[in-house]
This record gives sequence, structure tokens and C-alpha cells, in this order.
Amino acid sequence: MARKRGRAVPKPAQKPARTAAGASALAPRVPHLPAWVPAAIYAAVTVLLFREFFFGGTSMLGIDSMALSYFARNFYTEFVQSFHRMPYWNPLIYGGLPFVEGMHGDIFYPPSLALFFLDARAMWGWKMSLHIFLAGVFTYVWLRRGLGLDRLPALFGGLVYMLGTDLVSLVLPGGDGKLFVSALAPLLFWLTERAVCRRRVADFAIFALGLALVLFTSHMQAAYYVVWGVSLYFLFRVWQLWRADRDARRAASLVGGLAFAGVLGVAAAAVQFLPPLEYLREYSHRADRAEAGERGYEWSSTYSLNAEEIVQLVVPEFVGDFTTASPTEQPPGYWGRNPLKLNSEYAGLVPLLLIPVLLLLRRTAQVWFFTGLALLALLYGLASSTPLGRLFYLIPGVSLFRSWSIVIFLFGLSVATLGAIGAQALQDWLVEPRSGDAPARARRVLWIAAGVLGLLALLASAGAVTDIWTAVFRRDIGPLQPVLAANESYIATGFWIAFGLSLAVAGTWHLASRGLLTAGAFLFLLCFWAAADLFRAGRPFVVETALRNQYATGATLFREDQLIGALRQVQQAGGVFRVADIGPLVRSSVYGHNDFAAHGVEQLGGHHGNEMGRFRNLIGGDLPMRLLSSQGLDLRLADVTNTEYLVIPGLVEDPNLEEVLRTESGVLYRSRGALPRAYLVGRTEVVPGEAALERLLSPEFDARTTALLEEPLPADVEVRAGAAGAVEWIEREPDRFTLRVSADRPALLMVLDNWYPAWQATVDGRATPVLRANYTFRAVPVPPGDHTVTFRYEPSDLRTGALISITVLTLLIGTILVQAIRDGRTPRDSQPA
Repeated sequence: MARKRGRAVPKPAQKPARTAAGASALAPRVPHLPAWVPAAIYAAVTVLLFREFFFGGTSMLGIDSMALSYFARNFYTEFVQSFHRMPYWNPLIYGGLPFVEGMHGDIFYPPSLALFFLDARAMWGWKMSLHIFLAGVFTYVWLRRGLGLDRLPALFGGLVYMLGTDLVSLVLPGGDGKLFVSALAPLLFWLTERAVCRRRVADFAIFALGLALVLFTSHMQAAYYVVWGVSLYFLFRVWQLWRADRDARRAASLVGGLAFAGVLGVAAAAVQFLPPLEYLREYSHRADRAEAGERGYEWSSTYSLNAEEIVQLVVPEFVGDFTTASPTEQPPGYWGRNPLKLNSEYAGLVPLLLIPVLLLLRRTAQVWFFTGLALLALLYGLASSTPLGRLFYLIPGVSLFRSWSIVIFLFGLSVATLGAIGAQALQDWLVEPRSGDAPARARRVLWIAAGVLGLLALLASAGAVTDIWTAVFRRDIGPLQPVLAANESYIATGFWIAFGLSLAVAGTWHLASRGLLTAGAFLFLLCFWAAADLFRAGRPFVVETALRNQYATGATLFREDQLIGALRQVQQAGGVFRVADIGPLVRSSVYGHNDFAAHGVEQLGGHHGNEMGRFRNLIGGDLPMRLLSSQGLDLRLADVTNTEYLVIPGLVEDPNLEEVLRTESGVLYRSRGALPRAYLVGRTEVVPGEAALERLLSPEFDARTTALLEEPLPADVEVRAGAAGAVEWIEREPDRFTLRVSADRPALLMVLDNWYPAWQATVDGRATPVLRANYTFRAVPVPPGDHTVTFRYEPSDLRTGALISITVLTLLIGTILVQAIRDGRTPRDSQPA
């Protein structure tokens, strides 16, 4: 028991007390490990894992990163470098959308500040590798300082967690936000333990800062699961304290303290999550999906774990091989049940082998807690695969998220923690042998596990494992049977590797328990087996990512080709327009989702995930499907959206299209009937809601002279039919621009950019209403004569969120500094342990 302020506090890890003689005997058997060595080992392993990035100059952009994240970060970087402020609006895709409210990633996460100094592609490799390294360091700190383990067992736990394929494989799909939260999870567990043990205001403030850091990653679903984990651990520790002294008042004060710290942590990150709340609920296409009933239990539980993924936790090869080792190799593929699989949940076999041994040697409350947390995360990740999924769905907040398997990092952290505690228990027995048959029972457990895996390896080599599996668990395999057959040898190899690894662990303990290996040698070998196993399982995902980036070196996402160069020249000459690529509609395109936008050319569509719902409905979905009809190319959508240029895979004959350029990438055409981005109209029709969409696309509607409004014009505003004049662009930035307008009579100035309430306008310095017109665009009334019209994006929610964040962060940091000053004046012996 540790003493703090006169009260007994149970330590999180109960190790046998060592006598002075025992401690001296420890030195020759467990080598002294300098404090810097674990971090150095983690750094060396990280560099070895990402050696293509560190030594080959290969970027580490994952699949989703290339599709969206790189474009968003690159836009952010270039804007800040050009204008020395944060952008409020992204005009480059889907008619424009809010930058912060639309959630363009981890824009407030501190490591992202490096984007202002590094190329976005290089920054990606640094961020991914840095967080793998930090996952090891934070786990080591959690195990060492939080649970009180020795350095070698803590080193083992850090290696297991940082190299867990559930983290490393996120490089391939581009799951940067998930990786960031996973790396920070052990840090937050340690901060929770620190707050419980010290019970000082400053320690709760540090916990609040840690929670805010997790929220700043912008991956709210993973952050939600971290809160689950640390909250359960905190309640467990409070229960331990209450059992020790039955002090209900202290337990209640701890619960209140952490709850208040949690509120402050959320408030500190208000700038990250407060602005998107209204946008996502009212204006993004996610709101349309919710209204259409596209959400629900089936939608939410998509991409959950299944029976095949559970076996994969022991043999990672079981679900199939979907990574390549060379440009010419075609992998057999994934045969599991998920519609898309680009990652692995494998957390390592070595720590799994140690868990039953741990339950023999050290059945402490901490062991049972983390065993329960691992099982809880696993059951939740299974979602619809078990009857419990419906119960989990009732938990507040669960229905908002998809892909419940994201919770698996809590399983990985629990397994790494249990494995480290198991390694500590075995080391303790080697250092201070005690009576009993615990070592023999541990040997039996490990040899039995090796025997079972050996038998399974034999069965897998004969094809019996997969035959039994498809007969019992996967009768509906159907068309995936050939994929499974192609994976037979790969699966058998995985079982043989698992058998060999279990033999290595059992043999190592056998030698150590017989006195043929020192405790230090045993722990070092255990670290080696675990690291080697996880390295070989996670490394293919890094190799695959590096290969994809090598293939994409000359891709138009990064390199301006002749066609994009021609569009940029038009833009630099003052042209304001959108471009649409017809290629994806006919399955023939060399351009990716956001390739034009990545070079600053505004697109009709693109890829984001939080785009404006109305604009997405207008163009026809994820792709601008309304550009095609049963008769072929339909230019109506292009004309009413200022899509002046179209990229078409081949030649077409259309009097409304003017050929501009022929290239290998496609033919660039200019639509003669496309409306300008800003122009004047003199007539209005009141057509609210979805009816306006049908009216706008109707051949009978003349968008050149008439505007469709949601509601009648204000009483003090009038327009007159036949309005004419000129509109000239004076200044144009993404979130502010100025126009010179000359009108011969009262008119509406139409601007074919998405309407959003944060947009404000002035005419000659006087505020004027910004109306929603033509279903999703903007219009402002202008009187006759010459005027200067200015649009500015004024994000009130963003400013409110920023004010809350700055205030709370200042309060938290100030509290910590005051405590640090007090600690500096207090003798070290008087400070809490």
C-alpha cells in the first residue's frame, strides 16, 4: 500500500515486496536498462518499419489520404502560407463548403502545425511514423509510471502496442485520425491513473488537456471509445479506493473531479467540434441521409468484426492476403464478410499466450479489469455478429457512428497491458523464486498452446481448417470460394508461423524456469519474439503503401499535366469557372476524385464526405450523374452550375461544346451555354425545397433571367424584369471576394456558390441579406447604378468555439503552471509519489 496524505492507496500493480538481499540479487539477473533505451529502441524499430520513407524518400499517403486527406491538408497548407490565416471556406469542390464546420481533418491538432513548414506529402510520412513511435513511448510510460512495472516488461508492452497490426495497418487505408487516437490512448490512461493517485487540481487539469488533445485529432468516433475506456478504468480505480477505506466522500470527490475535468477537456476542444454541429445536422448530405432513413442499426453496424476476424487475432493470415510484395504480384485477396477490408486487427500472439499464464500467476483486480475491457471491446467490435449488438446500439451516441470495429485499439491496448503484466509476473518469479508449481503450470499452458497450434497447422496444411470453417461458420461463402482456395497455402503458412512462435515462447520460458536463462535474457527474447511476429504482420501494409505511392509519383494529384495546366492558365487570366470530368461516369478517367481541386481548379464534384447536401442532390450524388441522360451528354446541369469546362474521354459532336484541347488524358471542351459565376437577373419565382431542384433543371426554366427563391423577397426589396448590366471581379479569395456591379434597374446579383448562413454581404459598405436562390446558390439585391459588393464569411460558431477553447486552455495551463511553481518551492520528499 502506498501512503498519500495519511490514507492508504492501493497500487495498480501488486508486485511481491523485495528484500534488500533480493534487490541486490536482481542486478546480475535483470540488467539495468537506462531510461533512454526504450525510446531509442522504439525509434529504431519505427525507422526500420518505415525505411522506404526515411531512406527512400517515398511518401506514406494511404488510399483515403490520396482520395481526400492530401487535398484537404494541401489546401490548408497553401492557404496559410499565402494568406497567413486559417481558411474559412473551401471553394474547390461541390460548389464550396465550410472549412472548419465541414471537418477537413486534424486542422487544430498540434502536430499538424508542421504543415506550415513541410510539404503535405512529406508531412504525412512524418505524422504516421511519429505516432507509431509515440504509441510505444506512451504505452511504456503508462506501464512504467501508471502500473508500476519494471523497465523490461514495460518495454515489452510498448513494443507490442506500437507494432500491433491494428495500428500499423492503418497506414494503408490512410486512417491517420484513428492512428493518432490509438497512439494517445495509453497516455490518457496514464493521466487518469495520475489524477486518481495524486488527486490534485493540476493533475485533473493535465487529464483535461490530454482529453482535449485526443479531441483535436478530429476523429470523434475513436475519441468516443477512448472516453469509454478511461471512464471505465477510472470507475474501477475509484472502486478499489473505496474498498480500501470505505471513504464515500473521497470516492464522490474523485468522480466529481474527473467529470469536471472531462467537461473542461471537451470545452478546451470546442473549436474543433462546436462549429460542425449545426452544419452536419442541418446542411451536410449526412442530414439528408438521416431524414431519408438511411441510418439505423444495419447502417451503423456495417464493417463490424466477424468470425473470420476473430481467428485473425491469432493467425493474421486467416482472412486472406490483400497486400502485394512487388509491382508484379497479385495477392489472392480477402475472403471475409466485410464489403471492404484494408486493415488488420492482429494485436500479437505472444501477449495472447501470456494471458492464461498471467491468470495462473497473478490474478489481481487489474488483470481482471483489462481482461474484461479486452472482451468488451471485442464484443462491441463484433456488433451485428452477436445478439449483443442491439444492446450496444442503445448506448447514447453509438447510433451516430459506423464501423464499430474502430474500437479494436482498446482490445490491442488491453492485450499489450496484460502481456506486460504477465512478463512482469514471470520476471518476478525468476528473480525471486517461490515455492509452488506455478512455473510448471505455466510451462504446461505454453506447451499445450503450442501443441494445439501445431495440430491446427497440420490440419491447415491438409485444407481441413478451411473446409471445417466453411461447413460450420461460412456456408454462404459462395463466389468467394475461389478466393479462399487461392489463400489455402497462405493460411497454412500463417498457422505454421503461429506454431513456431508458440514453440519459441514455450521453449524460452522452459529454459528460463529451469535456470538456463537469466531473467534479463528471458525478457529480451520475449521482446524479440513479439516484435518479430508483429513486424512481419504489419510490414506488408507499409510496403503496400510505399508501392502505391511510388506508382502515384507521376499522378495528376501531384503533377500538373497539360490539360490541368490549360485550365490554370484560363484561371490566371481571370476566368472563374468549374470543370467536370465525364470519365468516371463512363468508367474511363485518368483523374482522381480531387485532382483538379488539388491544383486550385474548382470542380463540379469531388470527394469529401461532408459536402453540402443540396449541391450533392443537384449534381446527382457522389458523381455528377445528371450530366448524362438516356440520350447521352446533358449540359443542363453544367450550364446552371457555371461548369464551363468538361473533360471527356473521347471526341463528341455537340454544337453547344467548343473543343479547347486534345491530350492523352482526355479532350477538354468548353460549354458555350454555361452561366457565369456571377450575373444579374430581374425576375423571381418562389419555389421552396426540393421542388426548386426540379424547376431549376427543367428545360422550361430560364436561369439567365429568373431566380428561384425559398421565400418571397423582403418587403423593402424589389427587382424589375429585364435587368441588365455588368459584373466584374475585383478581388477573390476563398472566403471573401469583391465584385463591381453595374445595374440598369433593381436586380438580384446571382453568385453560383453554395449558400450558407455564415456568408455576409455588403453593398457599398451597407449590409444586405444573402438569399438562398436556385436551390443551393446565393443572391443579393442590388439597386440600379454602380456598386461595390463584398462577400465575407463570418463564422460565429467558429469564433465562439475558439473563444471557449482559448479561455479553457488558458485556465488549464495556468493551473498547471501554478502547481509547478509550488512544486518547485516544495522539498522533493514532501511531494506526492
